[in-house]
Amino acid sequence: MRFVELAEAAEFIPDGATLGVGRLPPMELVRRLIRRGARDLDLVSAPTGGLAEDLLIAAGAVRSLHTSGVDLAEFGLAPNFGRAVDEGVVQVIDSSCPALLMALQAGASGVSFTPVPGLFGSDLVAIRTDWKVVEDPFGDGGQVVLVPAVAPAYAAIHALRADPEGNVVTTIEFDDRLLVQASQRVVVTVEEVSAAATASLAPDEQLIPAAYLDLVAVAPGGSLPVGCSGRYPDDREAILEYLAASRNPASLRAWLDRL
Repeated sequence: MRFVELAEAAEFIPDGATLGVGRLPPMELVRRLIRRGARDLDLVSAPTGGLAEDLLIAAGAVRSLHTSGVDLAEFGLAPNFGRAVDEGVVQVIDSSCPALLMALQAGASGVSFTPVPGLFGSDLVAIRTDWKVVEDPFGDGGQVVLVPAVAPAYAAIHALRADPEGNVVTTIEFDDRLLVQASQRVVVTVEEVSAAATASLAPDEQLIPAAYLDLVAVAPGGSLPVGCSGRYPDDREAILEYLAASRNPASLRAWLDRL
């Protein structure tokens, strides 16, 4: 694990990489990726996407997206994701939340697949030709759906704080720790570094050991305009400005040029 500047963190993620994106999104890192002209990223949500994925799609940085959905929460639909899907610009690998999370758990465990209950009756079983329906070898002769493990080459998340050794504290609200464990290389942006960062944890916090991480970069306000748990709320005006700019390609291009 190394502490680096944001510019180096953005350069660490190459074009064409499979990149898992945390639900507490590393928005400042995303902006750096866009400024450097990142291309052909294969994104993985954990398990749903949000503003980070939509913004990367808007910038033309995304080739595919493995997700169980993309939205902007109370702000509604993700406009550039929807437009890209309609136009066939981005390949969507559709999943469900349980299937994608269990696939990440398989990736974190070093196994190639996992059984997932509750998928029968869903169109996904027919659409996802890489999923296998087999007889349950330990059950009563019924069938079970097997899905392949997901182990992104890279992951990027935002976290609350880090200690000088690079151990990171994040919220338990999301599945970002699982994404980190499943991924081969990990970049984390943090609000701050302090000697006492890991001395105690709040009930809604969890530790990600430095052993899982490659790079840590300090980025105060690094998830904005998305709010950071316990630190600051959503920047509503900034998100609404983005949505307004996304109404047509010209205004979106002008907005992106100001990043």
